[in-house]
Amino acid sequence: MVQGNEVVNLRTFFDEWSRCVGSGYQKDHLYRFGKFDSCSPQWHDLKTAIRAKSNKDPAEAKSLIESTHYKQNLGSDPACSPTAGVIWELKETPGWD
Repeated sequence: MVQGNEVVNLRTFFDEWSRCVGSGYQKDHLYRFGKFDSCSPQWHDLKTAIRAKSNKDPAEAKSLIESTHYKQNLGSDPACSPTAGVIWELKETPGWD
């Protein structure tokens, strides 16, 4: 049985991979770091998400998703942002609080 979007949302991982291979991101990466990004973590995450989506066990699918580069390094946690501390300073408390 295929997992629902509440367990595995393929769109998130496809969007992250397509953002990485896009010309705007690659131009920025070349400017900042002097080389193009291979996007291999995003590609690996997309393959893992497809494997999790087709998994029959929801708990195993969730554990596969939790092991991805996106969940461990990016996700919705601002402290995990690749630009925190490089481009902008991370505040202890957000300005809207």
